[in-house]
Amino acid sequence: MVASNPKSDAALVEPNAIEEILDGDNATEAEPTLPPHVASFLGEQLQALYSHLMSEPVPDRFVQLLAQLDQEGTQPDGE
Repeated sequence: MVASNPKSDAALVEPNAIEEILDGDNATEAEPTLPPHVASFLGEQLQALYSHLMSEPVPDRFVQLLAQLDQEGTQPDGE
């Protein structure tokens, strides 16, 4: 038989219970951190994974959308 947790059961009944669970008892605990060597390793892996994106051209559709946004941003309000 599984034991019931009154805090997590409250989330099913009370709309703001999740925020209270997340912000309540754990508010004084420190944020979890990674050891520096793990953070460095992950950073290097992510840079290697996404480095090819920096050399790829911006798709034409994105260029068109950005130009359209620039034009809309320069027009006076109400036009």
